Amino acid sequence: MKYTDLKCKEVVDCKDGKRLGFIVDLEIDPCDGRICEIILPLSKKGFDCFKKQKLLRIPFRNIIKIGPDIILVRLCEKK
Repeated sequence: MKYTDLKCKEVVDCKDGKRLGFIVDLEIDPCDGRICEIILPLSKKGFDCFKKQKLLRIPFRNIIKIGPDIILVRLCEKK
């Protein structure tokens, strides 16, 4: 699958169905070419759009399913 195909799919958390956004970047292991993480922007509201953009990094092992329109992921819970 190409990067252009992945970035057109919306990422959704399978736990609560929350829409997380679209992929803006990938972290790839240079040794074997595998995807380590997908990177999404956190939502921007109001004047937050002028601040440095915060990113959500999701490990590739947390991807449950890549479908024709969406990517289902399981977010890690912080304790």
